[in-house]
Amino acid sequence: MTGDRTESCEYSELTIPNDPYYVHVAESYVNLISEKIGFDAEDIQKIKRAVAEAVANVIEHAFEPLEKASLTVGCERVPLGIKITVRDNGLPFDPLQTPECSMPQITEEETGPGCGIFVMKEFMDEVSFNNLGRDGKETVLIKYLKHRDIGQYYAACELIPFPMPDVKKRQADAGHEIRIRKMKSTESVEVSKCVYRAYGYSYSNETAYYPERLVNLNENGKIFSAVAVTEAGEIAGHSALIRSRSSSRIAELGMGVVKPEYRSRGIFGQMSEFLIEEARSEGLEGLYGRAVTNHIFSQRMSQKLGLLDIAILLGYLPANASFKGITEKLSQRETLAFHFMYLGTPGRIAIYPPAQHLEMITKLYRSIGADPDLLNSADNHDPLKGTRSILKTGVLKSLGCARIDVEIYGEDVVHQVKAQLKDLCLERIDIINLYLDLRDPYTAVFTGPFEELGFFFSGILPGENNGEALILQYLNNVPIDYSRIRLESVAARELLDYIRGLDHDSF
Repeated sequence: MTGDRTESCEYSELTIPNDPYYVHVAESYVNLISEKIGFDAEDIQKIKRAVAEAVANVIEHAFEPLEKASLTVGCERVPLGIKITVRDNGLPFDPLQTPECSMPQITEEETGPGCGIFVMKEFMDEVSFNNLGRDGKETVLIKYLKHRDIGQYYAACELIPFPMPDVKKRQADAGHEIRIRKMKSTESVEVSKCVYRAYGYSYSNETAYYPERLVNLNENGKIFSAVAVTEAGEIAGHSALIRSRSSSRIAELGMGVVKPEYRSRGIFGQMSEFLIEEARSEGLEGLYGRAVTNHIFSQRMSQKLGLLDIAILLGYLPANASFKGITEKLSQRETLAFHFMYLGTPGRIAIYPPAQHLEMITKLYRSIGADPDLLNSADNHDPLKGTRSILKTGVLKSLGCARIDVEIYGEDVVHQVKAQLKDLCLERIDIINLYLDLRDPYTAVFTGPFEELGFFFSGILPGENNGEALILQYLNNVPIDYSRIRLESVAARELLDYIRGLDHDSF
């Protein structure tokens, strides 16, 4: 996902003409910036190759023959590495018209735009193509610095799954005092080790495995880590507030882990309460959490803290996800239940719910203490003729998940979502979630056409991206056995029944 320009750090920009010669100029520019940020020679070559492909594709395909124009290449230091944005005002990018790349391996041959995209995605950690309406379009390339992951800090024998302690040790540890406080930067390695030993490499936020990233994001304000510490200074557990952007009005309660010998002592609840108070002191409006559904323990904890069910995202985690010492092996992709709580009395909320989901959306809002004004989209929007959509797309390749945000509706919005959907399906992304803002009257207008593409209702997320999110989901040939989804609350089971009724492939 692209970030806010207001948060830019060490941002620079190069403007070049749409002349193929200047591909090399762009390569030289990103070479120097990448060196300054600290990338090694191998990664700099990958960055240069990806940028060369992005710039060449724009020059070759975004402009009419003999058209004189320019494009910009921007470089920005971000907490995890470098973000490079190639922006132009040429023809919109359309994955529906992009040929597939059948290259078995990367070569130096120029084989067309489909393979250019293939190269970019192979060499960079994140790649997205965003149509920006009247502002043109951009290709966003992100490369992470090679911070050491937790496997490089410890020998393999020190990263084995947590053994379950015997009763005598659990009773002995029960007398130890536990203190909850903010994580110190020197403790990040131990925190990453705890997450790995509990979850393997299956935890959805990969920051947890990179101690330096964890420290950087805490310093950047996007994460606030709390730890449970014993009298002897041992890290007994970790949990965090996670914001998608520094300006977010809500945060996720996540990255929670407690060592087995300290479980059943209420430590997770203590860390959560500590973080809830921190969120209030920072002026956040709400918190949400994600709980697995192959067991109900985490769901019970969310309810105890006051978080209530608002969405169910089917198949979000891969079936090979590991929960070491916590639960059994998964029999299918793991479904997540989303929970939410306001940290104070919610202000006035005005939304445009699609008519087919009006009753369920209203019910979900009222269950968390909000009573939104329900507006009629038919009387409150202008024609879209001549306007273009702005979409943001992010992919978590390791999880096989993607997210599309419709930020601004244009007359081409259904085509653009369809194009993104096709591109993601060709990449074999299993789960694709579509986020729409209920404050926009066009959400009510276009939800139906999006559902005709195969998306169906998932739930809501108040305050997401400082809006009011309606979440739709798409399963890319992923079978879901609903009988294996375990939910604690009556409200969650009712929501699942509603969702199942909309999934035409349910069984």
